[in-house]
Amino acid sequence: MDTRLLHYFTVLTRVGNITKAANELHTTQPTLSRQLKELEAEIGTQLFIRGKRAITLTDAGVLFEQRAQTILNYLDQTRQDLHAQKHGLAGTLRIGCVESRLSSHVADWVATFQQQHPNVQFSLFGADGNSIRNQLDQGKLDVGFLLEPVESAKYFSHVIPVTETWGLIMAKSAPLASHAAITGADLTGIPLIGSRRSIVINQIATWLHVDSDSLNLRGERNLENNVIPLMTNHGYYDIGIDGVLDFYPQGPLTFVPFKPISQTRHTLIWRKNQQPSPIAQAFIDDVTAQIRTMPI
Repeated sequence: MDTRLLHYFTVLTRVGNITKAANELHTTQPTLSRQLKELEAEIGTQLFIRGKRAITLTDAGVLFEQRAQTILNYLDQTRQDLHAQKHGLAGTLRIGCVESRLSSHVADWVATFQQQHPNVQFSLFGADGNSIRNQLDQGKLDVGFLLEPVESAKYFSHVIPVTETWGLIMAKSAPLASHAAITGADLTGIPLIGSRRSIVINQIATWLHVDSDSLNLRGERNLENNVIPLMTNHGYYDIGIDGVLDFYPQGPLTFVPFKPISQTRHTLIWRKNQQPSPIAQAFIDDVTAQIRTMPI
């Protein structure tokens, strides 16, 4: 298959219109339409439905777009890796990191790595653990920094001795804000926002000796910023970590820990079934060496 067709298809899915895609690709609309038909013929299934103003992906088209983008990402990374073999480390290091007190450590590690390898750029993706793992699985990230637990069957990991305490994040005016600690009984009936990782919610329910199904979970979030109005204006409580408030030091939120105290460590992860790029491997080696010097 001509990889140009993969590129054409991903451009089409991004702009949603054959004429606009043809303009962006500097070709004619009939030429692009013919090439896309050839692509569908080679795949053996219809990838999209042509509308008057926009195209609609079929189920097969959605899957093919995901795989096409992954293939193109791998090709681009391979070009960078081959260039690095000839000219030293150069290219982009793609990092995913959760919002936590680990962020300052990651910033130090990235800055130090760039000083050693000035031709390396970085792309830093801030998200929750679910999004980071998905991006790793699709080949869009090289490494991820997130909270334990981690699926050991899929990822290599290196534990980082930076600990987060779990509890409730809430408005400073919330009824529970005056509590010294939050118990399982305190969670009864209150509107909760939680992590998108069900494994995390189940672990917290175990720590607090409550049934996870009894929790009044009203929604989930990846990062904190967009749910702040729900807490300050509507009385919601977010199950989260104390390190999040490092990003909002003068904000309207406060944190109250769970009782018994519930803590987790961070971890550096990368995929088991793919060879890290030279840049990623050098970064992994550098960071793991620095982690070993950190106090436990």
